[in-house]
Amino acid sequence: MLATFDSLKQSGLVYKGDLAFVNGWNFFSSGKSTASTDSIHLKTLPDPSTEFEQLTTTGPYAGSLQAFTAGLKLRTRYRHLIPKNKTKFWASDSKRVIESGKYFAAGFFGLPWEDHSTLDVIPETPELGGDTLTPGDTCLKYALDTEEGHDYGNNVLMKFRPIYIQYIRQRLMIQNPSSEFTDTEIWSMQEMCGFETIIRGSSNWCDVFTRKEWEAFEYARDLVHYYRGGPGNKYGKAMGWLWLNATRNLLLKGPTAGPLFFSFVHDGDIAPMLAALGLFQQEDHLSVDGHIPQGRKWKTSEIFPMGARIIFERLSCKAEDKKSESQDFVRINVNDGIVAMPTCHNGPGGSCPLGEFSKFVDARGVVAQDFRQICGLGPDAAAKITFLHQ
Repeated sequence: MLATFDSLKQSGLVYKGDLAFVNGWNFFSSGKSTASTDSIHLKTLPDPSTEFEQLTTTGPYAGSLQAFTAGLKLRTRYRHLIPKNKTKFWASDSKRVIESGKYFAAGFFGLPWEDHSTLDVIPETPELGGDTLTPGDTCLKYALDTEEGHDYGNNVLMKFRPIYIQYIRQRLMIQNPSSEFTDTEIWSMQEMCGFETIIRGSSNWCDVFTRKEWEAFEYARDLVHYYRGGPGNKYGKAMGWLWLNATRNLLLKGPTAGPLFFSFVHDGDIAPMLAALGLFQQEDHLSVDGHIPQGRKWKTSEIFPMGARIIFERLSCKAEDKKSESQDFVRINVNDGIVAMPTCHNGPGGSCPLGEFSKFVDARGVVAQDFRQICGLGPDAAAKITFLHQ
């Protein structure tokens, strides 16, 4: 994005049409938006790139605000489960992820959150094997396979993106005949709409593109996640089954394991778990030929919005006659919406009986296959997550 900004500003052109606003526009990070043309007040500004990949702390949609608000919202819903003793929660070792966890904890546990909870940071390093929150960093074959591993999503994007971006370029160049825009620059323009809106509350970039062009951009993002670590990636299920299996074991133990478990990771680490679980499964893999399936289940904007969260709830429900023993169920909440499992949703509110859920996870583990074998790890590598306990 920063390279696109520099290219626009250094072109010497006066932009017209949909890009006319660029003539007076400045980059939305603090590093590019406060420069003074008065030489008396000119000062060295921080490099805007240092703010990339960090938790946003300004604007009406700031990541810090959303994390805090999410904590407050879930406190309202699960306040009765907060124990008197400290609750441990986990975050992968990324500054943005750790800060998200802390802001969430402030909303959920109150200030100072350290009096009520303890943060356990899990390294994002390859030697952890299966005992990790970020299996994409420990799955050796996934990292080395440039065709169908981590890079698969980007490879697919590079095939789809030119199909729709060529028409955007034609339209912008009719308005600005002296300009030349690469696919990457136009893609960055679309990305700037979202990032600037988060920081400033609105963005002129959003008005540059038509609804059809935004739908194509949305689908392009779907392809990235679907093939990078989701159902379209052959390593995805094995990586996602690690956390799914550990969570299933906690649900089986019930209250004796502890009432609350919170894990904070990157969005790219959520996709494999959903692939392992079989949620948002497509009958056919998402196509790359330019056709955008309108009824698709895998939509990044709905599954992975900023601050996405997946919640597994264990429900204990008494029979209607109130004489039988209570029965336990598992219900899945995705971004504040209940999502029924495809083959098991005959419990209250679209939930699945706990025993059936456990058998389902076992079956999905067979489909996923052994993590160490799929990832090319030796027999001494950790085969499962061991740190999720209170």
